[in-house]
Amino acid sequence: MVSKVEPEFPREAVQAGVDKGIVKARMTIDGSGEVTRVEVLEANPRRVFDRAVVKTLSQWRFNTGASGRVVEIDVNFTR
Repeated sequence: MVSKVEPEFPREAVQAGVDKGIVKARMTIDGSGEVTRVEVLEANPRRVFDRAVVKTLSQWRFNTGASGRVVEIDVNFTR
């Protein structure tokens, strides 16, 4: 991994009274190291943190390499 952005705790989660959560996501990476796709595989609670995860992981950058690489990651949220 070349650069990583930490996710922000979503305002919607605060308004919903949620103070923590976890999202399992899958990133697809192209040959230049850019994330081309982010899929939410599991989330607890569901749908509360999905947008924040997609937005954040889309900004991550990896080393150049084979196109179509897949990385799975757990993203934890705590307020």
